[in-house]
Amino acid sequence: MTRLFRTLLLTCALALAALRPALAAETWVMGAMEDFAPFNYMDNGTFTGIDVQIMDEAAALIGVTLDHRPVPWKRMLLDFEGGKFDGVFQLTPTAARFEKWHLAGPLRTTRSVYVTRDDSPLQDIRSPAELDGLVVGLVAGFTYEEGFDSNPAIRREMSQDDFNNIRKLLLGRSDVIVGGHATLAYTARQLNAWDKLRVLPTPLVELGRYAAFPRTAEGAANAQRLQQALDQMHASGRIQEIMRSALNR
Repeated sequence: MTRLFRTLLLTCALALAALRPALAAETWVMGAMEDFAPFNYMDNGTFTGIDVQIMDEAAALIGVTLDHRPVPWKRMLLDFEGGKFDGVFQLTPTAARFEKWHLAGPLRTTRSVYVTRDDSPLQDIRSPAELDGLVVGLVAGFTYEEGFDSNPAIRREMSQDDFNNIRKLLLGRSDVIVGGHATLAYTARQLNAWDKLRVLPTPLVELGRYAAFPRTAEGAANAQRLQQALDQMHASGRIQEIMRSALNR
């Protein structure tokens, strides 16, 4: 009887040990823009993309599982500020955001470019001052570059997303649009319109993209842990490998 009892105790102990990792698993609820290919988008019901993969692999390095919540950009920021998410990604860095939240990154670097129609007389835009008299297509709620964003002289044509931004450019409702090179190229190819467009030589800006966490003790700790994982991935070349694999398909 004693031997049987010990066997049962050992069996129970082993079962509890096997369950412990699952019980202790850590999950972060992360907000992200729902339709921002090739960085994050739905593919046959699965949320995927370059940034999703970077975030998932970085989280796995620190023993965290991410519960992705793809939503429209403005709603994502509102829900984050309302406490519905543990964090969000992929934000451009600004002084206000560094002050307001704990940022970790960069996940990657984005080159924001000017794009016009192929038959446009525009050859280049070297500074926002050269936008005088032009209608500039932008996505509502996006942050591009602090001096550009705060320039009241720019005539803006706002769109819900890059698809509509490109469509308006093709229809002549804007003279030039601004966006991440990879995103605009991907979106234009989906519209069979890339050969109708031209990227101007001088980019607006090249900036990293970051994940944000609340300015709390927990948010600071989570940002620091994610930062260490991202640093490791940059150092190993893993992030560059993810980017090359996705963009060269």
